[in-house]
Amino acid sequence: MLRSCVRLAALAASLATAVSAQTNGTAQDGQFKVVSDNSGVVAVHMSLMPGNKLLLSERFHEIPAEWYGPMSPDGVTPNLSWNKDVDQMTWAHSSPFYTPNANLNAFFTDTAEFDLNTMNFTMKKYPGLTGDEGYAFCNGAGQMADGGILVAGGDQKYNMTFNGANFTTDGRRDVRVYKDGAYTKVAEMAWDHVNKTYTGRWYPTALSLPNEDVIIMGGHTIYFKPDDPNANNPTYERYINSGAANGTLAPPVKVSILENSFPINMYPVTYVLPGSGKLFVVAGNKSTTIDYAANIETVGPSLPEDNIYPRSFPFAGTNFLEPLTPANKYTPRVWMCGGVNRTANADGPAWWANCQNCRATSQCYHINPEDPNPQWVGENMAEARSQPVTVNLPDGTIALFGGSSIGHQGGNAGIPIGGNNPTKRVMFFDNRETDPAKRWRLGAEATVPRQYHGSAVLLTDGSVIIGGSDAQNFADSRANPYELRLEAFYPPYFQLANRPTIDMTTAPTKLGYGQKFIVPFASAVAQDIKTVSMIKYGTSTHTMNNEQRVIELEVIKISKDKMYVTSPPNSNVAPPGNYMLWAVDQRGAPLAQAPTVNLRVANLAPDAAWDDSTNVQPNPPPAAPSNGAANGTPGTTGSKSAAAASSSYVATAASALAAVAAAFALLA
Repeated sequence: MLRSCVRLAALAASLATAVSAQTNGTAQDGQFKVVSDNSGVVAVHMSLMPGNKLLLSERFHEIPAEWYGPMSPDGVTPNLSWNKDVDQMTWAHSSPFYTPNANLNAFFTDTAEFDLNTMNFTMKKYPGLTGDEGYAFCNGAGQMADGGILVAGGDQKYNMTFNGANFTTDGRRDVRVYKDGAYTKVAEMAWDHVNKTYTGRWYPTALSLPNEDVIIMGGHTIYFKPDDPNANNPTYERYINSGAANGTLAPPVKVSILENSFPINMYPVTYVLPGSGKLFVVAGNKSTTIDYAANIETVGPSLPEDNIYPRSFPFAGTNFLEPLTPANKYTPRVWMCGGVNRTANADGPAWWANCQNCRATSQCYHINPEDPNPQWVGENMAEARSQPVTVNLPDGTIALFGGSSIGHQGGNAGIPIGGNNPTKRVMFFDNRETDPAKRWRLGAEATVPRQYHGSAVLLTDGSVIIGGSDAQNFADSRANPYELRLEAFYPPYFQLANRPTIDMTTAPTKLGYGQKFIVPFASAVAQDIKTVSMIKYGTSTHTMNNEQRVIELEVIKISKDKMYVTSPPNSNVAPPGNYMLWAVDQRGAPLAQAPTVNLRVANLAPDAAWDDSTNVQPNPPPAAPSNGAANGTPGTTGSKSAAAASSSYVATAASALAAVAAAFALLA
């Protein structure tokens, strides 16, 4: 722990120099900074874990099938998709890009754990990878109630050569849990033991449920074969996480919209509804509500037919859930944003064929699935995006990262289908703005483009870590397609000096539902706190981050240095698992470091005691400056000059990291 503190302090000390030399945007736009050149594996899949660590997995590095030559890799089957470029084929066979990942050493794997405290990675092995199991590329990942990561499904590879040995690895039916630095295989999904060709799940969605089970939704039984109905897996399975059946899978249940939206139904968007606890699911352009306890499906409204491709992989934009608050009675508003217009001819005879020249769309639609008569409502964002990733920020805004303005997801690493002309500027959405033209705005530009297979999650210091993308040769087919750099985004609130800090030694580490607890601050700042909220740990892949949600908490009383707060009312509003506890002051500045709180029914404890003699009233919001701009508020610059704001950002970013180091020191 002390070593982590020293390295964090060193990172804080070096940040001012690094950021002053690299200013990717003004302070009001936020700042990007590459924080690691080597994440171990390409972060196609990214999950946040306790202790400021990431679980990352990729796809194996190999020569694209298109470049093997006239025959496919088996040496027998004609390779009909070969591009006939003999020079390109010869180059690929000698290119270091298409040998196994250079970070592999003693064993063959696609997974690494990345420690953000030390900026080091550790390669992680699957149990029993010498057999026909393992490979987790194309998986669905969910945050479990106890903080473990459930990883369901994957891909298959046969006769992969590493260190002179051949490996056959097929993870499509595997259910694994990653916890405490290791994988455990816990179950196998329904599969055909006789015919392995069509079995398991490739590109499923995994999501934790209010009862602590995990739903595994949809996917295909094999890689994308859109003209073969055997490839479809239009069902869900439920991993049971309690009781006598703990560790088993309930039988598959059919989902009509997954049947009817094939072949564009991969990675179905899935959210737990806060009112009923049922699931709202979008696949292709169709929606449905699923009562998984009763196995009842109620088909909902479809997205408009507006000359935009269906919103599932590979034509996906992104999706997010607005913050749930007591003021809006935890009303869910689900957004589907971006995607691909039908602005060019498909690259094949069917409508669902690749469309690498199709342009992205700026069109969004939102819906409240729990309305008596739910309807999709349209709105345009500030810039057209295909395949971006969305992250909810603690100040209540939502940030969209990466993507492209032409093309969509898919393709071998090295043969990008159309992820070109990357969109590198962060885009902000703020639902507190009533004018749609004002609630979308563009911010700073990233150093690293993130397109197909990019990922991003929120960290406990309020920054966002961004990784992945394995079609990085979109402009040069002989460039390295595999992106190992991690980049941090520091939102505009990093410019605000003296962000509030919490007393990490007395902050809660676990809570039950509807429990009254104390938020202890390190100084007398409670009167200036505007909101307290919890944000669930994220899991990100293929434009999806469905685990993450923001729940604003009810504040009951305050004193000068603490607040009396009620945890989320039930597990429908806040599914169990690990959450960050945030407080945001009147300026829009969140905590410099959020504690992690495990939320589940079993954690319920007596309400904390409170001394009413210490009660005070909150301070009124600060008056707006005479020029009408709220100084330091995200989206404005107020009376600060750009240089002063940037200087403030550098100092605050460094002080924030120093605060993290100090917090770790208290725990050491």
